Amino acid sequence: MAVGKKRVAHESAQKDVSRLKKIPDKPYHRPSPAQVMHNRFMQLQKQAEAATIGGSLAGLPTSSGDKGRLAYRPKTEYGKSLLNKRPKIFTAPKTDTGDICVKTNQKGEKRVAHQPKNTGAKRPVIPTEFGSKVPSNIRQRYLNLIIDECLKTAKSDKDAYERALNEEKAIYARSSTKNVYLNVAVNAIKRLRSETAATSNQAVKKSPHKTLSHEAMLGGSKAANTSYTVHRSGGAKYVEEKLTAGVLYKRLQSYILTEEQLVENGFPRANPDCPGTPTIKPRDDKKAKSSDSNERFCRRCGKRFIVYPNGTYAREEDCVHHWGKPWKRKTAGGIDTRYTCCQGDLSSKGCQVAKYHVHENNKVEIPTGFMKTFPCSPPIDGDYGVYAMDCEMVYTTAGVELARVTVIDMDMVSAYETLVKPPNKVVDCNTRFSGLTDQDMKGVRTTIRDVQAVLLSLFNDRTILIGHSLESDLIALKLIHNTVVDTSVVFPHRLGPPYKRALKTLMADYMKRIIQDDVGGHDSKEDAVSCMELMIWKIKEDAKKLRRS
Repeated sequence: MAVGKKRVAHESAQKDVSRLKKIPDKPYHRPSPAQVMHNRFMQLQKQAEAATIGGSLAGLPTSSGDKGRLAYRPKTEYGKSLLNKRPKIFTAPKTDTGDICVKTNQKGEKRVAHQPKNTGAKRPVIPTEFGSKVPSNIRQRYLNLIIDECLKTAKSDKDAYERALNEEKAIYARSSTKNVYLNVAVNAIKRLRSETAATSNQAVKKSPHKTLSHEAMLGGSKAANTSYTVHRSGGAKYVEEKLTAGVLYKRLQSYILTEEQLVENGFPRANPDCPGTPTIKPRDDKKAKSSDSNERFCRRCGKRFIVYPNGTYAREEDCVHHWGKPWKRKTAGGIDTRYTCCQGDLSSKGCQVAKYHVHENNKVEIPTGFMKTFPCSPPIDGDYGVYAMDCEMVYTTAGVELARVTVIDMDMVSAYETLVKPPNKVVDCNTRFSGLTDQDMKGVRTTIRDVQAVLLSLFNDRTILIGHSLESDLIALKLIHNTVVDTSVVFPHRLGPPYKRALKTLMADYMKRIIQDDVGGHDSKEDAVSCMELMIWKIKEDAKKLRRS
């Protein structure tokens, strides 16, 4: 064949019809019974629709030819009475709103799914707040959990949403950090669940007959008094030692601060050259010292002011300050620093106004008038005593001085508690933190010397004193003591010294309890009890770890 010509079939091939491919016919398959019933049903459905449109049922086929099926009509009176006496068709009951709760569809009608009524109330959403102390997604998660619990007892969705919003708002207002918020929210959810359980228990009536569970039936009468173990019997069984005064004193020996820790944390140490004047490690004060001996730096707002030696101020000026501390938080743009009191930034104006400026220069100056606890003969049971102590201070013209002292024993009972009259004029009671007011300090005549006499008779040099940042309390009491257990050292900060964890945070993390939540100020007894409870909890937890190892 030459190049460039088109190929053409042979003429004889086009006329040969026998060569064409034949398509075989589909084989006949007998329909299954299910297909037959389906086809019949479809046919009946079409004919029923056509009969409904025509207004007659005469066209419906029967199984025997073209005759229609006719209902039996009795001709006699007796037959009609039997027809009237036949059972009536069940009528579905109606609800209060008139809606039928159960419905039987007619033959041929499609079943329609039940559509629940929409109340129209949507779940509330926590608005996004810039610089919030708790992330919005965490608040929304716990709000949904609170809503789920409120829906179980509320009469309507709206009431449940309102109560849940109020609960979450109160939780957020009480919390200063994220950890505190989580603990308070968990406690609130537990409380709501207990309310739900109490409501359900009241609704369920007790049966007069004694009930028996399936497990009790299978186990028999002796199943409750029989115990099984996978360990070999006869081994040593651990029995928790009863925490008496002697046992507590013995267990606390490993938590007593060493001499290096006492010096490092600023505890007053005895000075052999001058008995009444101890040595205290100076604090790292970044503020520049003034050349004027009468000039002071305000502890709250940072401004300079002058106080004369007789205690009078050179000028009366309001102290506008933030009572909270600046707190650093990570944000999308970097690190944002805001005050914990009002969430204001570092350049914002103070949210609190006081009548005078205050200072703490007496902590830096050379202290005098200190007393040291006395030694004693060893007791028979080896218990020298275990006490927890906390003090509250107020601001005076000389600085910060003692105003209240509380000492409790291991049974959480007050061993000694009294208000103390400072030797100098009170400038600010610091009510938010001390819990004391000017009215409380009126008529107080107990001096610091009276307090020292009582404490020296109550303590000896080997009595264990428990407290949080106890060095400030001992300095305010002007007391030198060596046997100290400090919860701020036992539970250290993750960044290490000089950072310390707050007592409020420790109680929220370990004891799942919120303290120092009163607007009226702290309670020295509450703080002392918290320190004792923390150390008892620590002793038991360490004993469990030692037993597992």
